[in-house]
Amino acid sequence: MKETQLKILQYITGIGLFFFVGAHLLVSHLSSGEPTTWASVSGRAASSGWLAFYIILLIFGIYHGLHGLRTIILEFSIPNPAVKVLSWVLLALGLAVFGYAVYIPINAFIV
Repeated sequence: MKETQLKILQYITGIGLFFFVGAHLLVSHLSSGEPTTWASVSGRAASSGWLAFYIILLIFGIYHGLHGLRTIILEFSIPNPAVKVLSWVLLALGLAVFGYAVYIPINAFIV
């Protein structure tokens, strides 16, 4: 993708995170009960709507964070071959984090 498209996607995920994290905080942390118990997590994840919500939140957060890190590193004027390596390493890291993190809500949804 072109840098302009990546930057626009960065802005879109930032705006999305504002609303998704706000909704997450309202539902999870400001409602009654302990939000971090397995019963609470599995109760929210039992709904396919909440499962989709958390997966989208995860995708937005991972992209926004790793693209922001990539942008900061690119400000150091690294050579072009290193930019490609950096992009692939961050992509692999993002996919690994996504694969690990998505296991929890999907496991709660299945159970």
